[in-house]
Amino acid sequence: MASLSSIKNVPVSLKRACLVFIFVIIVTLAGIFASYYYVDEINQQKLAVNRAMSLWQSKINTSVQNNQIINEFEKNFIKLVNRGIIGDEMRLNWFETIQNTARKRGMPLVKDSISARHKLKNDKIKQNFPGIDVYKSTMTLSLKMGHEGDLFALLNNLQKARGLFAVDSCDIQKVNKQLTDNTNNLKALCKLGWYTLKSRQSAIGNHHES
Repeated sequence: MASLSSIKNVPVSLKRACLVFIFVIIVTLAGIFASYYYVDEINQQKLAVNRAMSLWQSKINTSVQNNQIINEFEKNFIKLVNRGIIGDEMRLNWFETIQNTARKRGMPLVKDSISARHKLKNDKIKQNFPGIDVYKSTMTLSLKMGHEGDLFALLNNLQKARGLFAVDSCDIQKVNKQLTDNTNNLKALCKLGWYTLKSRQSAIGNHHES
């Protein structure tokens, strides 16, 4: 009974202050919980944005890498076209290279001939070059020269010409074995294989046109 009477004796102003204090505590706790929820929501949004940015960055990097690969392939393709390896043969360029080298080296006799170009039929070629036809022409060189260096100079200059070739065979002999003077006393007979590439589609188109 004493406790009830003591509560009744508490001033009204103090009761109101207590109620206000309790209300402030409740509102503060609610604000704290709300702020935690808001911060957690912001963090989740940041994580989602970061994941999206990482995904797009990966896509951009992949795109850049693909473009670099395409550009590199295009550069190499253009180089092959400019070198006369892809497309039609550059026979005039080969013959001019031979004649210019013979004139500069003072070679008294240089004869050259070349066979018709034909497509190589080989399973390994089809496997290694799918969609591409490989063609070959055989060039025969008959030379008269002073020393082997003339032949090496000619082959070296042909490597700089517009095309791709390999030496199939080369035979060097003395014209007269009894002569001690080697001036223009050597002859050579060489066969070179000239190779060109064409896409199978363009090759079919050219065949139909012809």
